[in-house]
Amino acid sequence: MVRRAVVAPLALLLAFALAFPLLHRALASPDLPPAAAVPAPPEGSYDVWVVDWGYHTAIIVPQPAAVAVDWQLGPPGRETAAWVEYAWGDRRFYRDSDHRPQAVFAALVLPTESVAYVAARDRPPSSGPRAVYRRTVDAATLRALVMELERTIRRHEHGERLLPTAPVAGHAGRFYAAHGKYLWTRDCNAWTVDRLASVGLARGGLVVLAGQVASRLVGFERVI
Repeated sequence: MVRRAVVAPLALLLAFALAFPLLHRALASPDLPPAAAVPAPPEGSYDVWVVDWGYHTAIIVPQPAAVAVDWQLGPPGRETAAWVEYAWGDRRFYRDSDHRPQAVFAALVLPTESVAYVAARDRPPSSGPRAVYRRTVDAATLRALVMELERTIRRHEHGERLLPTAPVAGHAGRFYAAHGKYLWTRDCNAWTVDRLASVGLARGGLVVLAGQVASRLVGFERVI
């Protein structure tokens, strides 16, 4: 009897941990605002990069010099950087490095607050990530992707991003308040695929692990 009394609540907890995030993904649409307005870059070809850092993925886009002052996608002090890396994740786990069991459980099972990560780069990484993928796109696709990435970040009524939090040790970029709730069915890797899929650079679907992202990419080649 004692064993059954222990097993039953654990079984219910496991069922909730699996079922609720799936139901939430199916019924609740991400609370993303309309795409942010971004001036069109010059006609031409541009490389878009997807980086697998081992447990999470990121998207790196170029910031053409001709529109860098208008775009200013980089974090404070590096607004016009040649390349900008975007990622997204749970506020406590990703930004605060809070890996306590209760924080991990909340991040996986309950809709939790998210952050967007924005880092300036002089060039895409040539070493360090587990894998790197590249695809060449036209100006219209680059603009559409940048608009999709930017609308993840929470903004003031007049359109500017909310100020980022103070620099966080171990992260070269800055963290911004973001739209969308984090769950294991809507994690950082699902975010990467969803943003790319919205502009035809990936196939949508349930993605959880970083290693699943590669199979969803459309037209990318692996360079690392």
